Amino acid sequence: MMFRDFKREAEASLEKAVRQIEQERDIHIIDEENPDLKIEEPREIAELASTIPFKAASSAGTNPIEIGRDITDKINLGEETKIDRVEFAEPGYINFFLDKKQLPNVVETVIKEKGRYGHIDDGAGDIVLEHTSANPTGPLHIGHLRNAVIGDTLARILKAAGHNVETHYYVNDIGRQMAILLTGIRKYGLDENKKPDLAVGHTYTKTNQEMDEDDETEIEDIMRRFDEMEPETYRDLTKAVEYCLDGIKQTLDTIGVSHDRYVRESKFIKNGLVNEILETIDEHAVKDGALKIEFSDMDKDLILLREDGTTVYALRDLAYHKWKSSRGEMLNVLGSDHKLYIQQLNRALTLLNIDNPESIVFEFVSLPTGKMSTREGTYISIDQLQSKLMEKALEEVKERRPEKKDSWHKEVATEVAKAAIRFEFTQVAPEKPITFNIEKAVSFKERGAPFIQYSHARATSILHKAGDHELKDGIDIEKLTHPQTQKLLQTISKFSYQLEKAAEEKKIHSFAEYTLTLASEFNQFYRDVPVLETGDKEKPRLAVVKASQIALENAIKLLGFHAPKEM
Repeated sequence: MMFRDFKREAEASLEKAVRQIEQERDIHIIDEENPDLKIEEPREIAELASTIPFKAASSAGTNPIEIGRDITDKINLGEETKIDRVEFAEPGYINFFLDKKQLPNVVETVIKEKGRYGHIDDGAGDIVLEHTSANPTGPLHIGHLRNAVIGDTLARILKAAGHNVETHYYVNDIGRQMAILLTGIRKYGLDENKKPDLAVGHTYTKTNQEMDEDDETEIEDIMRRFDEMEPETYRDLTKAVEYCLDGIKQTLDTIGVSHDRYVRESKFIKNGLVNEILETIDEHAVKDGALKIEFSDMDKDLILLREDGTTVYALRDLAYHKWKSSRGEMLNVLGSDHKLYIQQLNRALTLLNIDNPESIVFEFVSLPTGKMSTREGTYISIDQLQSKLMEKALEEVKERRPEKKDSWHKEVATEVAKAAIRFEFTQVAPEKPITFNIEKAVSFKERGAPFIQYSHARATSILHKAGDHELKDGIDIEKLTHPQTQKLLQTISKFSYQLEKAAEEKKIHSFAEYTLTLASEFNQFYRDVPVLETGDKEKPRLAVVKASQIALENAIKLLGFHAPKEM
């Protein structure tokens, strides 16, 4: 918690000084609606720095050096402070230096709090997070994988940051695609020898490829019966959806992803909310064959009802958002092909006086085979990718530890594959496309998931060799003065700060990068600072190793994979 407290103290002391300048000079510097004090982590010199003198100079009609020095002179630190000193640097930076003499206290805090270290209990509010939500018409492909990993990891981070999070998988259990599926099942059946989602995908693809006029007539009839909630049709469809979801859930479980609720589209036809939306939005809609909302500044209108009067996805989605808006702040994880739809949805929600959700939009995963499509059957499934990753991970593990039994190799390789599949999608900002490289993902030589896992295993091994004794009577702070020890402890102290930052900005890749830095700093400590058989320095250094192990394990859990004790 130390670095987070240090930053808060820097912000509070700086704001007080700036407010004093505002009053003395009768100027306005801080934006009341967005009070940004321009505090960031610089690459060098100090731990924190503010560029507020540049903004202040503009408001005061002076230069940033003059007013920057004035602000710095007015910063007063309390008696119990984590700030060592504050200095002004030209042309307009106010630098805050951490009191590193307090860093060893971080070790005791980590060891005391254990699995709760770094977590924040401020009661940050309720969030409804929808992610994955693939149509139950076949296996999840690696585009769905990026959605699932982003959503699940973000949920873990938000929960650790103090939010109450409810995760949703929004199930498209009615509509044209489901009518196609039901038509196909009635015509071709399902191969019960295959995994459920794979069997459904095979039938769905075959139906699309071999569709005739009779099938089209059947599909239109089924869609009408969906909206009417005709019992037999709804029963058959529910059975098919549940069958496919069983396979999808099996896949998600292998990568550590779960959902609190599976919310079905049909729910909002059955409970009448779709009709309520229609009545409310009628004054904003246009009947031109289909019922739609026209947007003059967009390429497409938002269709609500087809010409035959059957509902479409957007109308049911509006009902879903109205329902979940009362449950908390709404977050949706969506692919970049939804950008236009997101704009349309938000505009329609505004017409309904419903809060807009925040959307985390991700780019897709490139494949040598080109575009992924469940309809055409040209996808690489998560299960297939898992299998390929497992093969490569097993090769890596056997090469590194040939003396171990096959059962050990398989167990470790399974954890490496799971970590690799999650971390490759976590460490890249969602707006950047990904080309998935299997060899790189499972390599111990790269700065990836296996590197992080091995760092934890290394710390565990050191503690095991030393007897893994508990810290019972404090730490001799004077023995923790090595520069790399200080650097490692400072990185550990940033855990809650980085967690809070990732939660506030909804950027999981920043926490993934922090975890890599933590692992790197520990490995540098391992190289630079002898631990075992170092006399009176051994105990405090072992405590640093223990703190590192705990911090690494906690970070790894938030990223959704396992921290092995041995690799």
